[in-house]
Amino acid sequence: MNFIESLKVAFTALRANKLRSLLTMLGVIIGVGSVIVMISLIQGARQKVVSQFKGDGANILFAFYNPKRDRERKGTFSGLKMDDMHAIEERVGSVTGVSPSLELGGKTLYGVKNYASGIYGCTDRFLEADNSKLAYGRFIERSDNDIWAKVCVIGDNVRKELFEKEDPIGKEIVFNANGQKVSLVIIGVMERKGTDGFGGAKPDDRLYVPITTVQKRFTGSDNIGAISARSIDGVASEQAADEVFAVLKQRHGEDVQDVVVDTQEGLIKRLDSLLLIFQLVLGGIGGLSLLVGGIGIMNIMLVSVTERTREIGIRKAVGAKRADILWQFVIESITVASVGGLIGVAFGWALSKAIGMIPIGANGDKLETYVPLWAAGLGFGFAAAVGMFFGIYPAVRASKLDPIEALRYE
Repeated sequence: MNFIESLKVAFTALRANKLRSLLTMLGVIIGVGSVIVMISLIQGARQKVVSQFKGDGANILFAFYNPKRDRERKGTFSGLKMDDMHAIEERVGSVTGVSPSLELGGKTLYGVKNYASGIYGCTDRFLEADNSKLAYGRFIERSDNDIWAKVCVIGDNVRKELFEKEDPIGKEIVFNANGQKVSLVIIGVMERKGTDGFGGAKPDDRLYVPITTVQKRFTGSDNIGAISARSIDGVASEQAADEVFAVLKQRHGEDVQDVVVDTQEGLIKRLDSLLLIFQLVLGGIGGLSLLVGGIGIMNIMLVSVTERTREIGIRKAVGAKRADILWQFVIESITVASVGGLIGVAFGWALSKAIGMIPIGANGDKLETYVPLWAAGLGFGFAAAVGMFFGIYPAVRASKLDPIEALRYE
C-alpha cells in the first residue's frame, strides 16, 4: 500500500467515526491553539516595543544612575547632575540633542477632577532627543529653566481626562507629589504617543515642566534622573555610548560603576533574550496539552487496531507485508494529529485576533497580537511529530499480528 492509499484509508476512518475523531483531536487542537496564542501575545508585545523604538529612532542612547548595593562607596557621588550633561555636550562630538530628565509620580488636580500622572522635568532639547511632537501651544524654553518657571506642557491623556473638549492653554492645574503641591500654568499640549519603551510609563500621562522647577520646587536636589542623546549620522549608537561612558568615567572615577549607559539597540537585544525564555516556558505549557492529546491518539489507535484485527488479518493473507501495515497505521495517526494541528492553528489565529480587538484601560488601548508564519509551522509540525511518536506503538502492534489468529478474531 502506497502513501496515497494509506492517506485515503486514514481519511475514510476519520469520516466513519467523526465524533471519536474530533474528541481524539481535541487535545491537539487545544495544545496547538494555546501555543499560537501565547506566541502571538509575546510577539505582539515585541512588535509594539520595536515599532516604538524605531519611531523614536534606533540611534538613541541614555545614561542613568543605578547604584550597586554590594559596592563599597568612598566618595560623595549620589547621582548625575547638570554638569555631567554639559560635559557630554562639550566633549562628545558623536552625539547631539543631549537632554536631561527627572521624573516624579503623583496626581494632577483641576477643580474637582484629579488624574494619576507623572511630572517630567526636561529642557528645550527634549523634543530633539525624544522625537516627540507638540500638538499646539509652545514647549519648554531655556528661559523657563532659568527662572524655575511654574509652567507645563500636558500629555494627551491628561488633556482628555481633565479638560475633555475645553481648551487647556492658559489654565492653572496643581501637581501633588507626596503631599507637596505646586500650581502650574499650561502652555502647550503634546501629540498622542502611546506606550513608551517596555510598556511602563506613558508619555501621554505626563506633565512636561522645566527640570529646574522639579529640582527647586519638588526634590530640593540638583540631581537629575537621566541623560538622553542621539548618535550623529555615520556613528553607531554603541560607539557613541562608549564615548559618553568614557567622559563620565573621567569625571567620577570608580563611581561610574553606578551609572548605566545603554542604547535602544541594546535594550531590544535583551528584550529578545527575555522573550525567548518566556516563549520557551509558555510553549512548554502548551506542549503539555499536545502530549495529553498524543496519549489520546495512542489510546484511540490501540482501540482501532483491536476493532480492525480481522481487516489486518485479511490484508496479510492477501500479501500485505509488516511494513505495509506499520506504515498504514502510522499514516493514520499522523493524519489525525495533523488535521488537529491545522484546526489548532486556525483556532489559535482566530483567538489571537479576537484578543487583539479587546480594549484595555480607559483610553481604549488594545493588546498587540502577531502570529508569525514560523509559529504556525511550528505548531503544525509539532502536532504531526506527536502523532508519529504516539502512533508508532499501535502501528508496531498491528504489524505483529499473526494473520491466522487475526482471521479468527471476532
